[in-house]
Amino acid sequence: RPGTRAGVPAGRLVALAGPRAGSVGFGCGMGGPAAVLGGGGGDPRAYGVLVTLAFVLSLAMLSVGFLISVLTRRASVATGVALFVWLGLAFLSDLGLMGGTVAFRLHVSDLFALAVLNPLQVFKMAVLGSVHATLDVLGPAGTYAIQAFGPRLPWLFAGALAAWVLVPLGTAGIVFGKRGSP
Repeated sequence: RPGTRAGVPAGRLVALAGPRAGSVGFGCGMGGPAAVLGGGGGDPRAYGVLVTLAFVLSLAMLSVGFLISVLTRRASVATGVALFVWLGLAFLSDLGLMGGTVAFRLHVSDLFALAVLNPLQVFKMAVLGSVHATLDVLGPAGTYAIQAFGPRLPWLFAGALAAWVLVPLGTAGIVFGKRGSP
């Protein structure tokens, strides 16, 4: 709610959404027209989906950053935790999924469920699906996803990314709202 302490993280997200959209649009806009129009055989619609997904992923990471910042008291600690979380999501999740699958003999449905819990994995799978590539390139988990969810798969990915925006943001609002005035 606007005007309350709990609404501060949401207000900040809204305020920062425009500059984020601009930076993602500028960054993607530099190479996009060349890839789509320059004979690369690119699909403008798929490229638009990529840009949109990149923007939503940036909002998700911003929400996670807000949550980290309200849970820590010092900026240096928040920065360190945020870096650790990003590295964990970016690098350790791939290795962790591979290692966990081998060590615990995870069923392919469990492997896919764990992948959907990581916004970076969701982004990767959604982008692959949007460029009309088959998720078979992801191995058994991709094949399982196609067979189990079929045309609902883009909605599953959209919902997972939306949850990564809303859940950390809502949690940050609750934590920040419960704190007394500084």
